[in-house]
Formats: sequence, structure tokens, C-alpha cells
Amino acid sequence: MGDLCLLLHNVTLQVDKEDRWCWNLESSNDFTVRSAYKILTHHHNVDTMVSTKALMHKDIPLKVVLFAWRLLRDRLPTKDNLFRRGVIAANDRLCVGGCGSLESTPHLFLHCNVFEEV
Repeated sequence: MGDLCLLLHNVTLQVDKEDRWCWNLESSNDFTVRSAYKILTHHHNVDTMVSTKALMHKDIPLKVVLFAWRLLRDRLPTKDNLFRRGVIAANDRLCVGGCGSLESTPHLFLHCNVFEEV
């Protein structure tokens, strides 16, 4: 979101030009759910995709910036992270939604059937 705001900051709309979104993850420049899902699930080095500077924008509330920063760097207090830090035991790592899977950031935000509608 921060990158998008930075890109659009100096944009001047022109009435004689056609508006078009370009999605750089596809050779056709068209958005596909498959390409978004692929980048979210298979790209392990998210730090190179979004810089901290890009998140800091005057129009984005600080709590949103902090949440995005923690999400992108896998610093949310998921049960998987709490286990790795020695806060909870191994048998307490199941998803809070009750789906039976291990609770991790990708699971909660992409894969959990219980929270998919949130």
C-alpha cells in the first residue's frame, strides 16, 4: 500500500488517456489471483519487496504501518513464533480457529478455512 501511495503521489490524471493497471508479476501485466497467491506463498524474502521507507507514509495510520511491518517480517505473535521463542510448548501450537493445523502467519492469513472470510 505504501509503495502504491508513493507511486501515485505525483500522478496527474489526463482525461484523454485510458486508465490501466499494470501487474508486474505477469508477463501480460494483468492481475491474476494465481500470481498474487504464488508471490505470497513462495516468496521467502519479502524484505526486498517492500521497504520500511515505503510503509512510512503520512496518509497511512501508524498502527497499520506497524502491523504491515510485523506481518511482512513474520513478527506477529502467532503460536508458531511464540513456540520458536520459547513462550509456549510444542503441544500448544495448533491454530486458535480449531482447524487442527499449526498456527503460523501464512496459515492464518492465507490457508485457514476458519479465518478465510475475515
